[in-house]
Amino acid sequence: MTTNNARVAFLRSYDVPAILLHYPRLVRAMRGIAMLNGIEAAACIRDLKAGRRWSSEAVHRCGGTPKVATHAWKYRRAISLPPRSVA
Repeated sequence: MTTNNARVAFLRSYDVPAILLHYPRLVRAMRGIAMLNGIEAAACIRDLKAGRRWSSEAVHRCGGTPKVATHAWKYRRAISLPPRSVA
């Protein structure tokens, strides 16, 4: 199996509902950062894993899948860190 065929098989087996179940916090962060709905955010994650730079029109307006995922990851990390105590 070539790399391209393996990627196509991966995309067929990795459906959007599975992404919504496995990455709920990242999907929620993408919804807040890029104003995507859940399906668009899951499709963006799928396209990012497949190596595509562009996913949908909403992702295109925000600069592409790598930029949206990077901002969502930073946002998710920032809200998950405990606040520092002021002493």
